[in-house]
Amino acid sequence: MKKIMFSMLVVLSALMIFSCGSSNGNSGGLPEFVMNPPLSDDYFYGVGYGDKGRDDLSIAAAKTNARADIARQIETVVQSSLEDYAQTAGVDGDTQTIEFFENVTRDITNQKLTGVQQVTMEKVRNGGYWVLMQYDKNLMVESAKESFARNENAAFAEFKASQALEKLDYQLKNNPTVSEPVE
Repeated sequence: MKKIMFSMLVVLSALMIFSCGSSNGNSGGLPEFVMNPPLSDDYFYGVGYGDKGRDDLSIAAAKTNARADIARQIETVVQSSLEDYAQTAGVDGDTQTIEFFENVTRDITNQKLTGVQQVTMEKVRNGGYWVLMQYDKNLMVESAKESFARNENAAFAEFKASQALEKLDYQLKNNPTVSEPVE
């Protein structure tokens, strides 16, 4: 009986240790919104993390990273460089091969995000912060419309400038200025 009780005590202790070691049902201690970010037809959601040694800096970093996550979802330019090099040299069976492989990839995003809102934030055991931010897709559409209107005005100005240059070319071809030598 003592062995059974001891065995049950060991099993219960182990279960308690493992259950206390996890957070929100996952063993990594990550918030649920990190593991499964929300999906919506109305919002872009961004997840960010910050751990800078001070709470205010960590929160600011987490929010910045979440905004960057949203911006990458809207538009990202991916630049990639791949280099693969091999060289074999030698004499009389004494050859050496030099191989080189390099893969560099860079994601670039440049988005104006006005109206991004914090949905939730969690401080994790190591002292860092996870944050979930949302951006209304309607705000993005409105911002794009404003940008398009400005671009349309610029295109019209370019069109008018090209018309003026065409008129100048026409005048120069059809009404040449002829100078005659002075006698």
